[in-house]
Amino acid sequence: MRLGATSWQVPGTYLDNARLLAGHASFSELLVYTWNDELRSMLEQEWDDMSRLLEVSVHLPADSLEHAAAALRFFSDREVLRYTVHPVREVAALRDFLRSGVDMVGERLCLENLENDVFGEVMPSVADIPFSVTLDYGHLLFMGAESEPFLDMYADRIRELHFHGYDGVDCHVAPDEPTITRFGEILETWFQDEPLMPVCVETFDWDVTRSVLDTLAARSVVTAAD
Repeated sequence: MRLGATSWQVPGTYLDNARLLAGHASFSELLVYTWNDELRSMLEQEWDDMSRLLEVSVHLPADSLEHAAAALRFFSDREVLRYTVHPVREVAALRDFLRSGVDMVGERLCLENLENDVFGEVMPSVADIPFSVTLDYGHLLFMGAESEPFLDMYADRIRELHFHGYDGVDCHVAPDEPTITRFGEILETWFQDEPLMPVCVETFDWDVTRSVLDTLAARSVVTAAD
């Protein structure tokens, strides 16, 4: 499996963070919070240098489906592992986005489970569209949800995994040892035959992220930097 981390570890640009991750991870998950001319210009300027350092996965904007669609169009002709998008309750708009997105990038477009019930609410209304799923394990912890039912239902569609801890208040924090152990068991049980599966450490403090990357890289089921 490919082991990566988010593009926000230290203040700076996407390229600044890619340089930090290089040597510790195989890919960077670009956190694209919104879409505007300034962000587009930055990405155009940094893309070539960044993609020479690491492979890239993209987290599409979550502020609106319109911004997510614009970002997807920008990235669609570039070498990107996966495109993760948040579900919304407006089913008609979500269906339109997912259909057009799958037409552009195929099964690399992934719908993510969140820290709420929206994913489960909308899936029955969009599941006929052949998009994939990003399993966010930390969000399952936050929701108090067991992983097995989610995996039983969606394992065949999962194309990216996000990993972080939950401390009883916040997620996207350092995972404790039982959480790391359980996640390792999930990787070994469900995804050991998926050598190209991206596994992203979704923490935003470099000391924490580097420690988790090193811990996961010690497991034979994941691959850190080449």
